[in-house]
Amino acid sequence: MTNPYQTPQADASFDFGHQAVRKRVSRPATALLIMASIHAVIVTIHLVSASFVYYRQLGSGISLLATGIAAGQLTSMIVISIGAAKLGFLESYRMARVGSILACIPLLTPFVWLGIPFGIWALRLLRDPEIRAAFPDCPALNERHGSRS
Repeated sequence: MTNPYQTPQADASFDFGHQAVRKRVSRPATALLIMASIHAVIVTIHLVSASFVYYRQLGSGISLLATGIAAGQLTSMIVISIGAAKLGFLESYRMARVGSILACIPLLTPFVWLGIPFGIWALRLLRDPEIRAAFPDCPALNERHGSRS
């Protein structure tokens, strides 16, 4: 009979390097995800209210340009959120990079003072060879470029 209160034994197959990389990317991934989620809610409120105004024809002054920009921002916030999740779980290097790059574009996110630094932080981490090697779709640098001796 085993003791349920006993400290579990460490698994020999546990990869401490992978956990260290995951810990390093968790903060920028969380920051990007929170920033994109907050902005997505704000943009969604704008789009829903604009659709009600258009449907009810309460105002003839609906700015299609503003609505188009809001729709583009919502789309980019969804991509940033997906990229941040892929970064946090170390699932897709390419998607994490796309999300980080989109966070650096000032017109796509009104949180310029948050989006750009968080995007740059994530991009700098994604350039680290140890972090790149942790992604399944991004082989190590020396494997990608071949050995140049």
